[in-house]
Amino acid sequence: MAVVEPILEPYVAALTLADAERELDRLVGREDELPVAIGDLYEDLAAQAADDDDYELAARLQQKAIEGDCSQPFVAREMHGWYLLKAGATAEGEGVFSALCAERWDDAGVWITLGHARSDAGLQDEALQAFDEAVAAAKRSGSREEIERARIERKAEREHVGLEPDRDDKLAPAPRPLIQQRPVAWALAWFPPDQHAAALEHWPDLVEDLEHPEAYARRLERHLRDLDRSLGQHPAVAAIDVEEFVSWAASEGHDPASGRARSVYSAELLRTGRAVPWPPGRNDACWCRSGRKYKRCCGAS
Repeated sequence: MAVVEPILEPYVAALTLADAERELDRLVGREDELPVAIGDLYEDLAAQAADDDDYELAARLQQKAIEGDCSQPFVAREMHGWYLLKAGATAEGEGVFSALCAERWDDAGVWITLGHARSDAGLQDEALQAFDEAVAAAKRSGSREEIERARIERKAEREHVGLEPDRDDKLAPAPRPLIQQRPVAWALAWFPPDQHAAALEHWPDLVEDLEHPEAYARRLERHLRDLDRSLGQHPAVAAIDVEEFVSWAASEGHDPASGRARSVYSAELLRTGRAVPWPPGRNDACWCRSGRKYKRCCGAS
């Protein structure tokens, strides 16, 4: 069981999202006492509200996340705009995205997110316009990878509404095969949140990696993407149970403090079917166990 800081116990024990929000509101101004940024806690609540289809609440909580200095402020603002659109607050949501797109005019990813948000909110014509802008932004950037990504996303949306393929659609590469169609060749070891306390008890030098769980997960996500591109094979993520790992290392003659031991152990977890294929589907639970959908968590980084 994960260790809960006493200051957060009322928040963790809250029975409803409204109760949890009130508990967080009571902690505003006490950020120095918290083990995580209060903005990240509000963001977790916002994602839960969205999963419950309460987008007005999600938008309000997401605004508090931004005000609470959450760890990914730009992504948080994207999700705030998305929730506002889903809640029917179209003018407000468009205003959020207008500011974001002005800040990152050449970033196709912002336009793609806007396209998905509009589509999710039933604004189909506007969604298609956003995907057109995504391709234009990608071409301005000159990045082949961004151009291909924007074309793939645009083509999928156009196919969804039954439009005939145009030049950019025909130039879009085929989407990458589903994970089931590519062998998982290796696994990356990681410590899930409920193992951080135990890991630090055994190996205090891991504190820089584990003291900020969301940042730790984002670093692993970037590493997974880099290795996936360079090796051309999908990885898996192998969650380490500290006590089980220490016992295994002792039985196999490995030093549990070494990176090599974790690598060998992750391969064993993969071999025995206890590693999780990466990446998850966009609407599946994120591999980092945040409870959020992948597209709203590590998949948005």
